[in-house]
Amino acid sequence: MTEPKNSYKDIVKSTAMFGGVQVVQILSTILRGKFVALILGTTGIGINALINSAITLVTQFASLGINFSAVRDISQANTIGDSQKLGATVFVFKRWMYSCAFMGAAIMIIFSKKLSLFSFGNNDYQKAFMFSSMAVALTILSSANITILQGKQRLNTMAKVSLWSAVLGLVFSLPCYFFWRLNGIVPALICSAVISLFLSSYFSRGNFALPKFSLKETFNKGTTMAKLGVTMMIATLIGSCVNYCINAYVGSHGSIAEVGLYSAGNSITNQYIGVVFTAMAVDYFPKLSAVSADRQAVNKIVNAQSEIVILISAPILIIMILSAPLIIKILLSNQFIAVTGFVYWAAFAMLFKAASFAVGYISFAKGDKKTFFLLEGIFGNLLILFSNIIGYRLGGITGVAKGILISYIIYMLVVNIAANRIYGFKLENGFLIMFIKIGLLLAATLFCMLEMSKKAGYLLGFALLFITVFYCFRELNRRIHIGAFLSSKFKKAK
Repeated sequence: MTEPKNSYKDIVKSTAMFGGVQVVQILSTILRGKFVALILGTTGIGINALINSAITLVTQFASLGINFSAVRDISQANTIGDSQKLGATVFVFKRWMYSCAFMGAAIMIIFSKKLSLFSFGNNDYQKAFMFSSMAVALTILSSANITILQGKQRLNTMAKVSLWSAVLGLVFSLPCYFFWRLNGIVPALICSAVISLFLSSYFSRGNFALPKFSLKETFNKGTTMAKLGVTMMIATLIGSCVNYCINAYVGSHGSIAEVGLYSAGNSITNQYIGVVFTAMAVDYFPKLSAVSADRQAVNKIVNAQSEIVILISAPILIIMILSAPLIIKILLSNQFIAVTGFVYWAAFAMLFKAASFAVGYISFAKGDKKTFFLLEGIFGNLLILFSNIIGYRLGGITGVAKGILISYIIYMLVVNIAANRIYGFKLENGFLIMFIKIGLLLAATLFCMLEMSKKAGYLLGFALLFITVFYCFRELNRRIHIGAFLSSKFKKAK
């Protein structure tokens, strides 16, 4: 084993901690989605998806990526114990984020008519986009508070804020859908944003003194912070723009109901596997950044992370394929059963995303903005856009999922070739063998559900699930000694 067992244990530990929070958030999202599906149907979910896409797009643009770079600055000041520098960094960061919140709200109001025309082909939703400006501003301010918590290494508090924001946001937004139906979509989004801001503000308050700078000093001190986040912001913004364009394309060339199906299919797929990806993003990136100058250390940590992600993801993806029809009926309604094929293919596609996710972080961790922007911002997003549109034209909503699969396979090959040639990174043979084995198991499960009779497909599918769980458990146990790992956790809990 090229990587010490403790490294694998740290990865599993962080995944478990943040994964637990994600489960609660997912349950809240599931209940919200179920409620919206029953009351508003596919059309309501489609409208909600289009407005949400616009809010996300404007929020990410107006934030200027400052929250990404501020995590590093706040963390550095917090680590060395410099309370004066910490207070100054937080003060400058907050002022910039207030300006960003104002800019985001203004953009939504100014372009509300164009957003309505582009999204729905008419002006009927102009007021909805105008009122959504409140959700944009509140979301930006809330993200600022979360950034402060992350920079100060208060990860448990971050988890607490996320958990309660999800739960209370659900409780207080559902009445909006119930009493106002389609007209309650925007009020529900605003309600959730208000709760998130209140909780994040309460838990992020600090006992450090905040200095006062003039506007000119604030601008000068924050410029460097803003520049560091622009690359990430642009790449993320392009991704959100691509998602918005796909939703709009499906809506204009198909129907709003199909946008609802596409959104529901993506939601189900991401809810399952998103637990693993989100947990990895919170803890993995700082660790990789810390050793980014050491080629051997980068190879070890990326390979270790890739192995753990694949081993955790594989059983989840097979369960997703086997239970897709049941999940759709439980989480949504019978109206959405047409999205079953989408979930089958999208689940299989996620295996390739999992295999390349860790490698994709290398360029940004090394500060190679050009490579990161070209791979993630340009190539990756354009690949998704064209593959999804072509997939939709050839095969409808299920065709989109097949397009996603093709795009992830191509991306995985390209990002590994680029990482090898630029940074000397190479996936270890052990990982490649593991990936091939798990890939064959998932492909066989997909074949069972698509080509075999219902009874035979499920019998063989559950047999494949048992084999996958056994194999993944054995491989995990080789790396972290699961029994001893769990035993130590129970002793700490007592």
